[in-house]
Amino acid sequence: MKKALSLILVLVMLLTLAACGGESGNDETKGAEGNESAVQYYNTYMTADPTSMDISRISDSYSSGIVNNVMESIVRMGEVDGNYKIIPGDAESWESNAEGTVWTFHLGNNTWSDGQPVTAQDYVYSLQRSADPATGCPNEYFLLPVAGYQEVRDGASLDTLGVKALDEKTLEVTLSYPVPSFLEMCCGTVYYPQRQDIVEQYGEQYGSEPEYCVFNGAYTMESWTHNSSIILKKREGYWNAADVQIENVTVHILGDSSTSYTMYEAGQLDYVGTSAAEWVQKFLAREDTDYVKTYSASVNYAFYNTKDALFQNANIRRAFNMAVDRADLNEVTFGGRSNPATGWVTGAMAVGSTNYREYAGDMIQAMYDDAAANNMTAKDYLLKGMEELGLGNDPLTLDITFSLAGTDEWFRTYGEYLQQTYNTALGIDLKISFSEWGIFSSNLNTGNYQIGYMGWGAYYNDPYDVLSLFMSTNDAIQTGWVNEEFDKLVLEAQSEMDEAKRLELYKQAEEILLLEEYVVNPILFPSSNSFYKNFVQGYATLAFSSGGYQGMTTGGRQ
Repeated sequence: MKKALSLILVLVMLLTLAACGGESGNDETKGAEGNESAVQYYNTYMTADPTSMDISRISDSYSSGIVNNVMESIVRMGEVDGNYKIIPGDAESWESNAEGTVWTFHLGNNTWSDGQPVTAQDYVYSLQRSADPATGCPNEYFLLPVAGYQEVRDGASLDTLGVKALDEKTLEVTLSYPVPSFLEMCCGTVYYPQRQDIVEQYGEQYGSEPEYCVFNGAYTMESWTHNSSIILKKREGYWNAADVQIENVTVHILGDSSTSYTMYEAGQLDYVGTSAAEWVQKFLAREDTDYVKTYSASVNYAFYNTKDALFQNANIRRAFNMAVDRADLNEVTFGGRSNPATGWVTGAMAVGSTNYREYAGDMIQAMYDDAAANNMTAKDYLLKGMEELGLGNDPLTLDITFSLAGTDEWFRTYGEYLQQTYNTALGIDLKISFSEWGIFSSNLNTGNYQIGYMGWGAYYNDPYDVLSLFMSTNDAIQTGWVNEEFDKLVLEAQSEMDEAKRLELYKQAEEILLLEEYVVNPILFPSSNSFYKNFVQGYATLAFSSGGYQGMTTGGRQ
C-alpha cells in the first residue's frame, strides 16, 4: 500500500497508539511512591498488529507508532511551550545553503542496539533503498524533492540520488528545488536510517521479528508476539538515554475496543482512547484519570475506485459525497466528539503562519451551496450519473458494496448506519463488506473494491503531505484517479517559497479534488479523546509531535 497510516491508513478513530498490557507481576516494576530506584513502566495498546519494522516497507500507522520509539530520526518534531519545534535526533545540528537546496546534518554519537555507531552512510543507504523501485517503498514519494530521485525511479544508478556521506558523521542532502517544509519531512519514517549489513543478512525476514532487526532509538523491541503484544525496553546506548524515564513499555494488540475499556477500568491499562459517549462519560467521572482532547492531524473518509464501472462517473461520486450528513454521523457514531470535515486538508495544518483550512474555507459546504444554487439534490446527481452511464433511472438496480476494515460491533453498527443513510438519500440498497485489515488492504492493492472507508494521519505539517496522496505518480489511496492539472498544482506549491502563492496553489488543487472530481469524501476530522491515569505525564498534545514514549514519565505511580 502507499502509506499510512500512514495506509497510514487505518481507522483513525481506533488508531491512537494505545497501550495495554496486563499488570506486571514483577515487584521491581511496582515500586513505591518516593522510591526513586523503582523502574517506571507503561501499559498501552494498539488496535492491530504492525506489519513490519522495515523502514522502506511500512505503510501503516501501527508500524510507524512502534518504529517511532525503537528508531531515531535525523531530527524530531518536538513540543516547546505548546508550540512545534524541530529538535535534534541523530543530528546534533544542521544548516542549509542560502538557496535552501543543500542541507548538511552533523550527527552525534548515537549507536545501534548491537553497539555499532550510527553513521551518515546508514542514512545514505536507507534513502537509496527507499528510492529504489525494486524495493517497492510505499512512502518513497516523500523523497521527490531529493535531487536525482526521478532519475533513480527511471532506472539510473542509486548513486544518482542527492545524498552523500561527507564523512562518518556528516550527511549532505541535495534537493532539486527549495522546499519550505523539508525539515518537517525529515521527521517522517522514510528519512530514518537503516543498516545495510542487517538488511542484506536477513533479506525478506528483515523487520518481521525483533531478532531480524537492529534499533537506534530510545527503546529496543524485547519481544513481539504477533496479534497479542509488543514489549519495549529502554536502550542504554541511546544518545539521550539519561532523559528517558520509562524503562518498560507493554503494547498490547486489542482488536476489540470494549476490551481496552474494561482493561483500563481494571487497572491493566494506563491509557485508553474512545469516542463512544457512554465510555467517555465513565472515564470523565474517574478521579484517577486525566482527560486530554487533541485535534488530530487526521481525516476519516470514504474513497472511490475510479476504475469501477459505476464510480468512474464524477456525478455518482458527488451524489455519494452529498448523501452523508456529517454532523449527524458525528453525533450518532462518535458521540459528537469529532468534527464534521470541512475539506480534505485538516484544520491542524498550516502554511507558514497561516492556518490552511481557515484560508481555504469550508469546501464541503461549498459543494452543498453549489447544488442548492442549481436546485439539485444528492439523488439528482446519482440519476444524472446513471443516465450518463446508460444505467436507467432506478437506483435499486445498482449493485454497490461498501467495504469496511473491521468486524467488531462498532463496525457492524456503522455499516447499518451507512445502509440507512444511503437508502434514505439515494434510494439504493447498499451492501456492506466487513473484513480484517489485512484482507481489506489486499483488496485495495488489487482494486477489488468499489467504495471504502479509512482514516489517514498526516506525517508532517504541510498540505503537501495529504494532497500528494492523490498525485498520479503516488495514488497512495488506491483510487486510480489521474489529473495532470492537480499534479502540476501540488508540485508547484511544494516548492513555492512565497506563502500567499503557496496557499492559493494548494487551494486550487483541493478544489479540483473535492469540487470538480469528488474523488474522496472527507467525513470527519477526528478529535483524539485520550484518558490517562493521572500518574502519566509528558505525553504529546500536538498532532505532529514525534516524541513517543521517551518524553513520558510514570514516576507518580503508586
